[in-house]
Amino acid sequence: MSAARDTGLKTVSTVVACSINGLIFTGMAMAGLIDVEPPPPDLPAVDVELVQMIPKLGSKPPEPEALPRIVQPAPPPPPTDDEISLSREKEEQLERERQQKEQERIEAERRKQEEEEQRREDEARRRREEDRRRRKAMQEALDRAVDPRADDEDAPGFEEGSAVGNSLDPNSLRNKQLYIARLMVALKSQFEVPSVIPDDVRKRLKATVSFKINAGGKVVGEPRLVRSSGNKFFDDAALSAVRKFGPGSALRIPLPTDPELKKSVLRQGLQPDMYGKDL
Repeated sequence: MSAARDTGLKTVSTVVACSINGLIFTGMAMAGLIDVEPPPPDLPAVDVELVQMIPKLGSKPPEPEALPRIVQPAPPPPPTDDEISLSREKEEQLERERQQKEQERIEAERRKQEEEEQRREDEARRRREEDRRRRKAMQEALDRAVDPRADDEDAPGFEEGSAVGNSLDPNSLRNKQLYIARLMVALKSQFEVPSVIPDDVRKRLKATVSFKINAGGKVVGEPRLVRSSGNKFFDDAALSAVRKFGPGSALRIPLPTDPELKKSVLRQGLQPDMYGKDL
């Protein structure tokens, strides 16, 4: 009796649980929480039968042309006359541009060489002009340095001498050149060019100053201007440079090493040209 009742309770519980679960599932489906896929459509029945492919019996095989094959594509058509003309014009244009660039490069190199040659010629010309002016100035200074022994008309001369020569010493020219060079170095070291004189003007100026010195190389008396440069500032600077070798100064005018030339300088004095281009 008890066992039958338990079995009935289990049956009732199972029915109730299934009912509740069914209600829950139905509610969730209605709420969209569970996607219910529709059943697949009914497909028609198809009968499949495997058939073996067997070559057909015949008297000869099929023609080769009837069989599919891989063939080479046809070559592209040849270019038209217009295309050939355009291509040739483009090549000719490129060639002309290349030749033009090459010509420009050659022309640039030629101009560069000409400029370099012109620069060397100008430099050589400038040096020749400077040497010419230097020799001329030295000759003018030498012409004023007279050897008193040459005043004697009966004095002997030299075969390599000059008709207007004024010295009896064959080495006098060289000695005078060396002495004048030393003298000008000493004077130029004390020559102060006024700043008011432009460089292009200074290079054209020349003043001649005359003065005497004693055996100690000191300037005796007041120097005087023999030939003016035309510029008072330059003339005053030339006289001032000579005065710096006067008494009370440690500076001294160099004396010639040649005895005869030394006697002549001490007796007659000096008369150098002061060139603005050398300062």
